[in-house]
Amino acid sequence: MIANDGQQTEGMILVVDDEVGMREGCRRALTPLGYRVDTSPSLAAARRQIQDRSYDLALVDVMLPDGSGLELIGPLLDRDPLTVCIIITGFASIELAIEAIRRGAFDFLSKPFTAEELIVTVNQGLERRRLKAIEIQAQELARAKEQLDELEKTRGQFMLGVAHELRSPLAAVQSYVNLILEGYIPADEISETLGRVQSRLQQMLDLIGDLTELARLKLSRGRPDPTAGPQSPADLLTEVCDMLRDQIGARHQHLRVEIVDRPLVVAQPEHLRLIWLNLLSNAIKYTPPGGSITVRLQAAGDRLIGAVEDTGMGIAGQDLPHLFKEFFRTDQAKASGATGTGLGLALVKQIVELYQGEITVRSQPEQGSCFTFSLPLAPPGAAQNPQT
Repeated sequence: MIANDGQQTEGMILVVDDEVGMREGCRRALTPLGYRVDTSPSLAAARRQIQDRSYDLALVDVMLPDGSGLELIGPLLDRDPLTVCIIITGFASIELAIEAIRRGAFDFLSKPFTAEELIVTVNQGLERRRLKAIEIQAQELARAKEQLDELEKTRGQFMLGVAHELRSPLAAVQSYVNLILEGYIPADEISETLGRVQSRLQQMLDLIGDLTELARLKLSRGRPDPTAGPQSPADLLTEVCDMLRDQIGARHQHLRVEIVDRPLVVAQPEHLRLIWLNLLSNAIKYTPPGGSITVRLQAAGDRLIGAVEDTGMGIAGQDLPHLFKEFFRTDQAKASGATGTGLGLALVKQIVELYQGEITVRSQPEQGSCFTFSLPLAPPGAAQNPQT
C-alpha cells in the first residue's frame, strides 16, 4: 500500500500455493516493500489462517492439492469484504475468469510471472482496496450527514410544535384575564371564566408533564432504569380503570376488561400506568357516548399482549403512519372538539420500545380502532411480589 509521501506502508498479504518456490518467491518480492506476508500450502491450512486473521490482499492458486483456490474467496470476503483476491493460475480460461469474478476476485496472475509483475498487480489491488475504503467512508459520512440533517429538521419541528401547543392555551388564559381586568366580564360570570382559565392552565400542565416524560424517555437512550422490577400489568390496568370509571360513566360508555392471564413484566410501574392511561383515555375521548371499549390482557409465549379496542371515530389510512409522531392529531380528532397534547401515543411508543416491545394499530374510519402492544415477560424466577 502506497502512502501519500510515496513510501510503502505495511499490508497483510496471504499467499496460498502448493509450490514452496512460488510461496517463498512472493514473500521475498513483497516483504522488502513493507508488506507482511503469510503463506499457506493448502486449502485447509488457508482456511485456518483466515479464521484467525483478516487480510488486505490474498494471492490464491487455483489448483491446490485439496481443492480449488476459488473456494477461499468467499471466506476471505466474509472475514473482510474489502479483501482483494488475486487468482494465480497457469491455465487461465474465459470460464475460469467468469467464475472467479462472479465469486469476487479482482484480478489474475498467470504463471510464470516476474517479481515486477507481482508487485504491480499487488499495488493495483491494494490501491483498489484503499479507494473502496474511501468510497465506503464517504457513503457513511453522507448517511451520517443525512441523519444529522433529519435530526435537526425534527428538532426544529418539535420546537415549533411545543411553541404552538403552549401558545394556544396561554393566549386563551391571557384573553380571559384581560377581559376580567378590563371589566368586561360581569361579576356573576367571573367564577365561570376562572374555571375556563383553570382548564387552560391544566392543559398546559398536562403538556409540560408529557414533554418532561418524553424527554426522560429519549435521554434514557433505550436503556430501562436499572431499578425497574417485576410488575403486574393486570393490577396496574385495574388501577387505571378505576381512575377513569367516572369519565366512562359520564359518557355512558360500556367498558369491558378481559384479563386472561396475570403475568409479570420487568418495568417501572409508572411506565405501565402511562401505557394503559394513554390508550384508555384516547379510547374514551374518541368514542361517542354509548359506545363500547374493550381491554384485553394475556400472555402468549414469552410475551405479554395488551389491547385496547373501541367503537369510536376510527382513523383514516393516510393518518396511520403518522399516528405515533409527536404532536400529531388527525383532522377528525381536532374536529371532534376533544382536547389533547398530541403526545400520548408518542409516549406509549417510546415506553413500549424502551422495554423491547412493539405496538401496532388497526383502524378504519367510523369503525373504531384497536391498539395492540406486546412486552417481554419477566424471566423465570422473578419476584412474585411485584413492586407497585
